[in-house]
Amino acid sequence: MYKCELLVGGYAYDVTDDLSNWDDVKLSFKRDNYDGVIRSFSTKFQFAGSGYSLLKGEYRKAYIDASASIVFYTRNNSWTWNEWFRCALDFSTFSDDGSIISINAVDDSLAALIKANKGTQYEYPVGELKEEKRLLYDRLQMHNQVNYTITGENEVESEVVMHTYVDVPQNSEDYSSSLPLYIVTPDIQNKNVVEVYDEEQNNNIPYSDTTPPAAFFLKCLRTFTTVNIKFDLVVRTFGGRGLSNVILRHYDGTSYKDILRVVIPVNDNYFAMKTPDEGIDIKMANGDMLFFVLTAIGATRFDFAYPVADPRYINISFMGRDETISIDVVRPISLLNRLLKSINGEKEGVTCEIASGVDSRLDNSLIVAAESIRGLEKAKIYTSYTKFTKWMEAEFGFVPVINDNKVSFVHRDSLFTDVEIKDLADQWNDFTYSVNASLIYANVKAGYDKQDYDSVNGRDEFRFTNEYTTGHTLTDNVLDLISPYRADAYGIEFLAAKRGEDTTDSDSDNDIFFVGASVSGGEYKLIRGGNYLITGVISPESMFNVMYAPRFMIEANKKYIGVSASLLAFASSNGNSDIVINGVAETEDIPINESDFTIGEVSVETGDVDVPVDLKGYISLTHHGEVYKGYISKSDFNYGKSEAVKYTLIIKSIE
Repeated sequence: MYKCELLVGGYAYDVTDDLSNWDDVKLSFKRDNYDGVIRSFSTKFQFAGSGYSLLKGEYRKAYIDASASIVFYTRNNSWTWNEWFRCALDFSTFSDDGSIISINAVDDSLAALIKANKGTQYEYPVGELKEEKRLLYDRLQMHNQVNYTITGENEVESEVVMHTYVDVPQNSEDYSSSLPLYIVTPDIQNKNVVEVYDEEQNNNIPYSDTTPPAAFFLKCLRTFTTVNIKFDLVVRTFGGRGLSNVILRHYDGTSYKDILRVVIPVNDNYFAMKTPDEGIDIKMANGDMLFFVLTAIGATRFDFAYPVADPRYINISFMGRDETISIDVVRPISLLNRLLKSINGEKEGVTCEIASGVDSRLDNSLIVAAESIRGLEKAKIYTSYTKFTKWMEAEFGFVPVINDNKVSFVHRDSLFTDVEIKDLADQWNDFTYSVNASLIYANVKAGYDKQDYDSVNGRDEFRFTNEYTTGHTLTDNVLDLISPYRADAYGIEFLAAKRGEDTTDSDSDNDIFFVGASVSGGEYKLIRGGNYLITGVISPESMFNVMYAPRFMIEANKKYIGVSASLLAFASSNGNSDIVINGVAETEDIPINESDFTIGEVSVETGDVDVPVDLKGYISLTHHGEVYKGYISKSDFNYGKSEAVKYTLIIKSIE
C-alpha cells in the first residue's frame, strides 16, 4: 500500500489518487564501482484532479518562485506510514495540457549533488581546517656531498705553482700555499650543517697555531658533525730540490691538526695521492674548518702541477638533519566534511564519518598541504571529492556509502557480508549468468605518481609506483591503485628545505601529502619504527611513512583484487625497489587466496516485491539444484503496480 502527498504552502495534501503515472514510479538500487548501494527514485510525475489544481495554483501565484515537494509513503505491518522518499519539484519543467500537469523532481539528493560536483577542485585555507595540535617535523636524515676540481694557472694541466725562496729557513713550513679547489657538483641539502666554499690559491701565507687559515673549503655549523672526505689525485713536482708536502688540515678554532700528509720527493715525476676507498671520517664541531696546504722543505724553488685530463676527484660527504619545524595538519574527516559542505552549496545538514579501528594506518593519518610544509602564509589545500575518494580507496580500501544526507567511508570488505538477506529459492524466471570481463585485470598498479628530485637522495624514495602482472591475457585491463595524495618522505623534506624562499614551486605547491603520526606531549609526532622495520634506505632510523609503501596498498585491497587474481607477480618499480619491510622485499610476488565475490553476475525477475532492508548481505536462489548467492548490483521496484522485480546480482559463490 502506497501513499503520495504534495507539500504546498506549508500544508500536506493527499494526492495518491491524483498521481496518474503510478506505473512509472520506481525505486532503484544500484552499486557503482563495487562500493555502497545507492537508492534513487523516479523523477517525472503527472498529476490530475486536486493535484493538478494545487500545482497550477502555486505556479500562477508565484511563477519562477513557485515551490512544492512530493513525499511517498509505504504502509508497514503496524498499518502506519513509513516515509520512503521526498524531493522538491522543478517548476522550470512545468507542463500543462489542460487536464494533466507534468513536472520533474529536483534531484537534489546528496548522491546526485556528489555526482555533479565530485570532480570540482576546491581550495580551502588550512587555517580553517587545521588541528589545534601541530606536527613536530623532526626531519629526515639526508646524504650531502660536493665534488671539487683543482684549477690552476695552466689551462692544459691546471698547473698550481708555489714558490719558496732562499731566505725561507731550512725545514720550515712558516710559508705555504693553499690548494685551489672549485665546486663542481654540489648536492648540499642540509645547509645549516656545513658550509662549503671555493678555495683560492694563496702563496706564501704565514700562519701559526692560533691563526685561522687564510683559505678553507669547508666550515662546520653544527656540533658533533662527521664529515667524510675521499680523494684520488695525481700530483707532479718539478724544478726544485728537497721535499714537497700536500697536507689536509683541520682547524678547530684554536689549533691545527694534520688529517693526512703526503710527502713527495722533488724528482720531476707523478705521484698518486689518495685516501682509503671508504674515505676518512673527520669529527668536527661548530666553527671548525678544513683546508689543503702545499709546503716545500729545503727547496729554493718548487712547482706543483695537477693534470686536467686525469680522471681523479675530491669528494666531501656527510649525513645531516635539518632543524625541527612545526607544521599545520588536517584530519581526513575535517577535509571530507568541508568538501561535502561545498558540494551542498555551503549549507549545513550533510554529515560524514570514517570508520575507525579497521586500519591503524588510516587512524593515524594526517593530511598536510604542500604550502604548509613550505611555511607559506595563508597556506591552502587544493583538492576535489574525487581525489579524496581515490586516496581512500587506493591507500586503505575504503569506499563511500551514501544514505540520505550522510556519507560514510567504510572498508569495501564490510559491504559484502556473509549474511543472507533474502532467499528467492526457485521463485524467479529469466535466469541469465554472465561474466563481467571488466573485473579481469592483466596488470595492477599501486602506489603514487613518480616525482623528480634534484638530489641523489631522491633515488632512495620507494613510495612511487609498483606494477604487477596477474597472468591473465584475455584482457588488457589495468587496476589503478594510484593515490593522488602523496606519501613520499623525501618530497616532504625537500619542500621543508625551501622554507624562507620567496619563489613558488609550481610542480608541488598545490599537492597534498599525508603522514602517519600520533599524539605525544601535546603535539603530533611522526611514527617511525614500531611495527615497520625497514632496510635498504639511507637512514632507516629517521625514515617515516613506511606503512604507506605500495605493498600495503595491495594488502588493503586484497579481497577486491582476488576477484580475478590468485597471484600478483612483481614486474617493476619506478622507485627504490631495494627496500625490505619486516623481512619482506618490495619486489616479492604477492599471493592472494581470498576474495569478496567472483566475476560472475546473474540476472533474474521475481514476484517477491519486498524491498531488502540490509543491502550488505546476499540474496540466494536455486537453479538446477545449485544455490547461487549474490549481492545486489542493481534492482528496480515498481510502486504503482504489481510488477516483477528485476535483480542483477554479483555472485559470491555457487554451491
